[in-house]
Amino acid sequence: MKRWLLKRNKVDAFKMGQALNVSDITACVMANRGIGNYDDAMSFIHCDIDRLFDISIMKGVKEGCEIIIDKIKNNKLIAVYGDYDVDGVMSTVILYSAIKECGGNVMYYVPDRQKEGYGLNVSAVDKLYEKGVDTIFTCDNGIASFEEINRAKELGMTVIVLDHHEPAFDEDRKDIIPKADVVIDPKQKDCPYKFKKMCAGGLAYRFSMYLFKQMGTETKRHNDYIAFSGIATICDIVDLLSENRIIAKRGIEALNRSNNKGLRALIHICDLEDKIINEYHIGFILGPCINATGRLETAKLSVELFIEDDIEKAYELAKTLFELNGERKELTINASNEAIEYIENSDLKDDDVLIVYNEDIHESVAGIVAGRIKERFYKPVIVITNTEEEGIAKGSGRSIESYNIFEELLKCKELFTKFGGHSMAAGLSLKKENIPILRKMLNENSKLTKEDLTPVIKIEKQLEIQDISMYLADELNILAPFGKDNPSPIFGSKKVLVERIYLLGKNKNIMKFIFKTGFEGTRFTGISFDCYDDFVKQTIDLYGKEMCDRILDGNRADIYLDILYSIGINEYNGEKSVQINIKDLRYSI
Repeated sequence: MKRWLLKRNKVDAFKMGQALNVSDITACVMANRGIGNYDDAMSFIHCDIDRLFDISIMKGVKEGCEIIIDKIKNNKLIAVYGDYDVDGVMSTVILYSAIKECGGNVMYYVPDRQKEGYGLNVSAVDKLYEKGVDTIFTCDNGIASFEEINRAKELGMTVIVLDHHEPAFDEDRKDIIPKADVVIDPKQKDCPYKFKKMCAGGLAYRFSMYLFKQMGTETKRHNDYIAFSGIATICDIVDLLSENRIIAKRGIEALNRSNNKGLRALIHICDLEDKIINEYHIGFILGPCINATGRLETAKLSVELFIEDDIEKAYELAKTLFELNGERKELTINASNEAIEYIENSDLKDDDVLIVYNEDIHESVAGIVAGRIKERFYKPVIVITNTEEEGIAKGSGRSIESYNIFEELLKCKELFTKFGGHSMAAGLSLKKENIPILRKMLNENSKLTKEDLTPVIKIEKQLEIQDISMYLADELNILAPFGKDNPSPIFGSKKVLVERIYLLGKNKNIMKFIFKTGFEGTRFTGISFDCYDDFVKQTIDLYGKEMCDRILDGNRADIYLDILYSIGINEYNGEKSVQINIKDLRYSI
């Protein structure tokens, strides 16, 4: 049973709505995001690029830009060293393209996920040096690359780190920073930059625009850079507030009008050509295709796609991405089902923190599998599998709101050969004999309570069912794009009359509700993809199986439910109607 939690704020939503010319419902949602004054509200609604903060005050940006300009002018070879996820790919594409557009001698390097792992590695540093690289410019990695950066400095190379991950810290909680020439990471404690939560794609975009300004030139590709940055921001699941919201919203708009051959090819291959692309399409269709290259082959394919000028080559690359994502889906489903079954039939299910070791799980999907398991059991999860290195295993962790997985793993750092991440996700490598020790330490240290381990659904506002309208559904769209810290609004209504229920889908577990309001007997529809099992259990407990079967057979139900839902628009045969998507339900008391 999930906990329902009504959000609270101290803002007068009625007055705020009047000032902004929106309903008090929409104003309440904005207030729940911490927006309490007119300027913040206008910034949230309009997302103007000129509302971005002055990037020059971010620690390292001025110095890093000066170095890059000097290297460009002196024709020194710069290697942009990225990562194999969407954020790493997009930040690589942005920095590589910007430096090239400024006339720089530039190459890119993306490590092989299975052979090299995450971030800088000494072997790669040596290879780049042999190729004549003068400067390594990391993006989406580097803040934890102490040994590798020391090696680069020994070889006389210049190193600039651009990262957004948490720095390591000592027992006094002081940052431990690698000895690069410049480190750009807003999460450094002494960085004065106001907004700390950008992804690498966002940082790369801001740095690149500053570089063009300092070079005294204007980019001809701003539309591409903001689109790439928006994709990274959405796919890296950073907070969609403040600068991230501006970048995401403007990035989506730029994506929809982009002429980048790689983007157009991928959009076509994914059958999105005639659609207005939004955060859903980016996060669940385009993003996974970009990610799949790094998981199953090499992320260089994704970088190549977005810098390709030949449309036929772009289509071939896009097709490869799409096919690799199909393979990734199959691997994920099989591994997730196997892991969940194993947990349910073992003593693991009683742990607060789930440590799943399965050498057959492809390491490229371990993080996705960990996410699926977390959703199933609502517990922090680390999925560990084998690597090609003898005796070494590799894991990916996903967490819940009440558990900072980065800080908890930091308490066990002596067990790892490599480790990094943030509060909600982490990656690690360790000796296989340390896996049971890790499980023991994390669970003995756990302070998670039963309440912490109960999923929470946060409700923006309680509505009367007659408050739901097409106008409100349209108005709520001004709050998009939705994502982390700006979720699609969920509302609650009590004692809603359900006239009939129909079962849809191949497995007959999608529920279509016909609701009847007390206001002139108006009817409207709701859909639920998640509530079938819970509804059946509640109904059988209250009325018995025979009554449950009758209700689910499309007969008159005439039952009253308390429901939680989001409000959307359904379009069918050119006709639009308001439709609610039900997230949870209970019989009314």
